[in-house]
Amino acid sequence: MNPPQDGPHDAVDGPPPLQPYRPGGELDPDLRKRARERIEERNAFRIHLVTYLAVMTMLTGIWLVTGGVSTLFWPVFPMLGWGVGVVIHGASVLIEREPSEEQIAQEAARLRRRRGEHELHD
Repeated sequence: MNPPQDGPHDAVDGPPPLQPYRPGGELDPDLRKRARERIEERNAFRIHLVTYLAVMTMLTGIWLVTGGVSTLFWPVFPMLGWGVGVVIHGASVLIEREPSEEQIAQEAARLRRRRGEHELHD
């Protein structure tokens, strides 16, 4: 019997190692483009969120310096107004926008019905 060999050929438990990404090696250019767009959307949301937090911190600081706890907490108004925009932006990034085959079929059926109805009225 041969003794077990040590070294790089030892069996490893778990999934195979990830291969490095090679730009331009993607088979589907549309998939690569969509992946880049999703990354850019997430980065834009992060910038939006950090800007929101920085400005709200600054407004709260101004509130504290100009009267603080004895006055109305007026920064709540821009927090709520702009906060709605941040939440909507975040939701738009998180929600998957690729339509399912079922949605595509339903929309095609709706368009066929509309076209049929339209042709009847001509």
